[in-house]
Amino acid sequence: MATTQQKGSLGELPAALMNVLNAQMKLSADLFESLLGQPAPKLDMRSLGKSFGQQKTGCGTSSGSCTIPPPCWMPQPLGECTSHVTQCNTACIRFVITNCDRTRRTITVQATGKGAKQVTISPPSVDLGPMERETITACVAIPQDAQTGEKIESLIWVRGCKEYFLRWTVSVGTVGMDSCHEIEVCDCPDYVHHWYDHFYCVRPCPGGRTPNDPTGAGRIANG
Repeated sequence: MATTQQKGSLGELPAALMNVLNAQMKLSADLFESLLGQPAPKLDMRSLGKSFGQQKTGCGTSSGSCTIPPPCWMPQPLGECTSHVTQCNTACIRFVITNCDRTRRTITVQATGKGAKQVTISPPSVDLGPMERETITACVAIPQDAQTGEKIESLIWVRGCKEYFLRWTVSVGTVGMDSCHEIEVCDCPDYVHHWYDHFYCVRPCPGGRTPNDPTGAGRIANG
């Protein structure tokens, strides 16, 4: 009697495909380490299915059609950027800023954080008329004595009609070239009254803690 193969059975094909995928991942990791001088980040295959269709939008935020976005009066995140450069080279970010308002406005860019002293901004501000566009560049020059694997972290603030911030990391590796990223900033007023505006209110830190009174003891003592 002739036998029939069970419908849906692929035999050894799934295992062969996984072997090819694992080999490609190992080759990519070796190439990453040889170019940048540091181990490649590990990829958890199990997390891919859980995160499919979801997007990480930064600290304190999440994605989803029913998620309330950050209020317009809070600093707006521009994301995170990592530049890989080697010694004696320069990492730069070009902010292409558009004043999409009908009034003239001055846009300023400032670096803060641990690596702020190593960031050079040129020019530090621009005066833009209605719908005008200019570019401000932030750069970090890597000295010759920098150690491979060293990271220079800073926050780059763009202040105009709104306030924006970019979390920038410059990683010293073995890539023998300069690095330059370009980020577009559309500085636009928001005239729309959103349904989620009703959910916002300004709340102090728990216990009324402030930079001058980190324990909140002053608030308790005053009743």
